[in-house]
Amino acid sequence: MNCIRSAVLLVVTVALVLSGCNEGLAPRIETSGISGVIRYRNWPPPDSLRDLRLVAFKQFPPTNIILDVLQGRAIVYPGIGDTALVPFYVDSLIYSAPLPAGRYEYVVIAQQYGPNVFTDWRPVGQYDLDSNYAVPSPVIVYEGATTRFIDFNVDFRNPPPFPR
Repeated sequence: MNCIRSAVLLVVTVALVLSGCNEGLAPRIETSGISGVIRYRNWPPPDSLRDLRLVAFKQFPPTNIILDVLQGRAIVYPGIGDTALVPFYVDSLIYSAPLPAGRYEYVVIAQQYGPNVFTDWRPVGQYDLDSNYAVPSPVIVYEGATTRFIDFNVDFRNPPPFPR
């Protein structure tokens, strides 16, 4: 009986050791990104709010939004296929979005307002250090660091202009 108990204890110990050693002594990899608060005002009716995403463009104005996303010149958070920035109909939302290191000239909260996922989008908030919506403020993301306080004020009745 002692032999069986020792064998079971040995198997359980080995299983625990092996399951806890996936990375061994590998260094922890820090992800790059941005974080902040999105403050909302004047939410639209539910039939005109299909999706909300944070989109970071490497250039302003974007040349071709869909092509920029497909070719990696714009990053969408949450990623395509993931759940939108939720919950909806709240006063504010604290977020943290992974982004590759780099300079982003135009960072927005985008609303899908209609059924066409390729065309029915508009910016409803942009990162801007002042109230001059004509020229957005750039965001710099450093490798392995989170750029904090990238906050957005989203007013669905008074969105920033569509970039031209």
